[in-house]
Amino acid sequence: MEFEYTIHAEWKLKLSEVRKLKINKQKIQKIVKTAETIDKSEEPVLIAIGGFSKELSLCIVYRRIEGRIRIITFYPAEKGRYERKILSRR
Repeated sequence: MEFEYTIHAEWKLKLSEVRKLKINKQKIQKIVKTAETIDKSEEPVLIAIGGFSKELSLCIVYRRIEGRIRIITFYPAEKGRYERKILSRR
């Protein structure tokens, strides 16, 4: 599985608050591959949500394009905040 990152995602990875949380490409890719929850309500844009720490989940917004995964952006969120919303829609 090949990953590519938008200019925005690359920029965000360089932010001091992102580095402080130790978010990196390896963690992003792992969550996309093993996501606990995937929000498909805005397809073709998908949001993979995975555990990141005891208090936080990491949400990764991405698209599948011709066999590649393009990471658009990502953001930490309070654990369970978005998962509950997604599961309640099912």
